[in-house]
Amino acid sequence: MKFVAVIFAATLGVAFAAIPWEPEPRGDQWWVDRHNGFVQNSQINNGSMNVLFYGDSITEGWGGEGRPTYDQYYDPLGTANYGIGGDRTEHVLWRIRNGEVTSNINPKVCVLKIGTNNIGTNNEADIARGVDVILNDLRERLPNMKILLLGVLPRNNEDLTRITSNINDIIKNRDDGRNIRYLDMKNHFYYGGNNFATELYTSDLLHLSAAGYRKWAEVMDPLFREMLG
Repeated sequence: MKFVAVIFAATLGVAFAAIPWEPEPRGDQWWVDRHNGFVQNSQINNGSMNVLFYGDSITEGWGGEGRPTYDQYYDPLGTANYGIGGDRTEHVLWRIRNGEVTSNINPKVCVLKIGTNNIGTNNEADIARGVDVILNDLRERLPNMKILLLGVLPRNNEDLTRITSNINDIIKNRDDGRNIRYLDMKNHFYYGGNNFATELYTSDLLHLSAAGYRKWAEVMDPLFREMLG
């Protein structure tokens, strides 16, 4: 009987692990180590952190394919990249609430792009709700920081790209013209149907190539610079 109860409890844990607006850590040690590294960075380099990037592997990729562009445009500004591959909204939310974002840091702008890894597990409205809670948390913790919210990028095929557009149609409404601004880069990466700007992607049509990161910086730059002041 106890064995059945343990299995049932474990099953419940799995079932409730993927709620986009409920903070949830990942169990992998490498992920915990990355998170702890970000916490330490926020404690040590708090005075020099002017820009904060938050997201999943596409944001993390600024340290890979996007490194030359990052080094040219963002590193000189005092930018911290808190992107972790595979993260969903609930993982970013957990990281925010567990030491990465505290009152001792004072970035001017946070660039947030998250939600693509929730696709296939959660519906569009729930994913958007997860993004919404992240925005609320960031605003509550760092009220002087402006947030540049990026739409979920087109990916893989027409069907998945339609889902990303549905998510974006919801989250774009958080743009208040001042503290939270929204930017959709879709038209620069996708031309309709299954016609993608393939040179901007790696072969999986999900992650970005070096050219994709240059395009991201180019498209984002006017609004980003305006918000940075």
